[in-house]
Amino acid sequence: MATDRVLDLRYNEMWKAWNNAGEEEDDNSTLFKGDLVLSWKQLSVTVVKKIPKLIGSSEVVTKQILNNVSGNVECGTLLGIMGPSGSGKTTLMATISHRTKGNFSGELLLNGRPVSEDVMIKISGFVAQEDISFVQLTVLEQLKLMARLKMDRATTDKVIRDRIDYLSAHLGLNKILNSRLCVLSGGERKKVALAVQLINDPPILFCDEITTGLDSYSAAHIVNTLRRVAQSGKIVICTIHQPASGLFDQFQEVILLTNGRLAYQGSVSLVNNFFQRYGYICPATYNKADFIVSILNSDGVLDRNNVNNMCELSSNVAQMDIKFNSFNKDVQSEYGHHLQAEKLSWITQVLLLLYRSIMCFIRNYKEKLLEFGTLLFLGVITSSPYANLQFDTKAVQNWQGFWLCLVINIVFQFSYSAIATHQIKFSVVHREVSNKVYSLSAYYVSEMIILYMWVFVKTIIFCIVVFWIVGVEWVFMQLLVFLILTFASVSYGSLLSAYFSRVEEAIVFSTVYEYLALPLSGAYLSFRSLPKVMYSLRYLSLFFLGCETVSTLFWERITSLPCTDIANCLDNGKAVLNKYGFISSDLYFDIMILLLFCLLANILGYFGVLKKMKIQPAY
Repeated sequence: MATDRVLDLRYNEMWKAWNNAGEEEDDNSTLFKGDLVLSWKQLSVTVVKKIPKLIGSSEVVTKQILNNVSGNVECGTLLGIMGPSGSGKTTLMATISHRTKGNFSGELLLNGRPVSEDVMIKISGFVAQEDISFVQLTVLEQLKLMARLKMDRATTDKVIRDRIDYLSAHLGLNKILNSRLCVLSGGERKKVALAVQLINDPPILFCDEITTGLDSYSAAHIVNTLRRVAQSGKIVICTIHQPASGLFDQFQEVILLTNGRLAYQGSVSLVNNFFQRYGYICPATYNKADFIVSILNSDGVLDRNNVNNMCELSSNVAQMDIKFNSFNKDVQSEYGHHLQAEKLSWITQVLLLLYRSIMCFIRNYKEKLLEFGTLLFLGVITSSPYANLQFDTKAVQNWQGFWLCLVINIVFQFSYSAIATHQIKFSVVHREVSNKVYSLSAYYVSEMIILYMWVFVKTIIFCIVVFWIVGVEWVFMQLLVFLILTFASVSYGSLLSAYFSRVEEAIVFSTVYEYLALPLSGAYLSFRSLPKVMYSLRYLSLFFLGCETVSTLFWERITSLPCTDIANCLDNGKAVLNKYGFISSDLYFDIMILLLFCLLANILGYFGVLKKMKIQPAY
């Protein structure tokens, strides 16, 4: 007799996690045994914002995000932080992980002793809610790069490969290792972000709403993985937002927040008992997490009174001290190797980051080809009216018009192409530098190298094409001068990008500079008619420095010109330079100013990016 077959709709991996079955210890994993505990006492976080007014001083608004929040978590524990929107979940996570730039009051302790920002960042990983990375890289390239940058400099390639293989197997990444990050789904990118933070095997892991936006299976797989990580002897802390009922039960402990206050911390299995004391019984068919959040977020008078009583009970200092006093053991040896790990040398960091920049550049070839095609198109448009110019007095104005248009085109095109240099990648770099993955100077140098390499190629091809159309008998010195001018223009655009957070603001400032600098180019006014103060300002104009250098190189070689107009005869190149107010003896002085401008602009640009790094990264 045939037996009836029943379709088992349970996800195997999800079901194993929810029943604590099927877990196997992996001998290759680095386990952290011991009594490692992270504690925080009476944390309060207040933010101050200035609201500008049309008239009068700005209005100062103070808002308290966290109010007297205490808690602790032991190794081997998966802790969830839950509460209504705006309750302070992410702020608490950022504060206890030392990822916030804001000041907070209270104590942050590791094994009963204060823990510094530097130590916390070295021994912990942070998976942010919003994953931002260089999406042109493949998963394997991202993991290899982060392993080299985050692990000890003495780590061998075999150890790195083994670590990547271990994480890939346990996180289900084997099928997507050769896929670029830009084509991955949300769940796959969350797994990659988790793998990056686990690559150096930190004893503490923070995850901000890691299940948000995922389907139930992907969310269960992620939480299942985090539970295994915690069971290996680590501390895992997650903020959670509207989890499925079964998913909520996989956390061993939970912190409940409401309006920045602590309502409960304890075992997930005892949450129902805690709320039953106040007369709240969760229906059997109702999502436990939704039921809890609805109470914490209720505007009812009775509910608010009950929640306030919960917060007062949970914030009892004497009760929290009993917990803290039991965790004063010295087990620093459990994470001491993270503190002793040596970072890669600065030059190695530069080379690795340069490799990343090159790979991203190559794989972003469509945008680069469009940029290059636009430059050539503008070059052809600019030079076509001057095709096959003759050498006589009548053509002097045309030649000078050509050089002026060429200089203006280069300054505008290259400065504006670099005006978003640091905005595009800043959020990724900001987070990685703040987490001490690499130094800012190493990134900045690698970024400038790839930028100037691309500018070099574009400038050479652009100039050769334009010179060929017009019929310029150019020398290499002219190419060199144009290269220096393009480098100065790019440095100017990069400088604006470093000091302005928005491209629109940088463009407004650049427009003001260009309106002042363009008349000083030498084509629109006679320098001899200017006061000495105004005359000296010409050296602040890239248009003037470009026009004087290229005009000098071109006209000083012209020893004679056919004179077709006796009344207005410019019979040689020196006469042309004199007419336009250019001084040929200042050629090398102008070149030195351009080179100095490049150097100063890049140095100031670095400090501009460094200043931006002082604000809190996007977590």
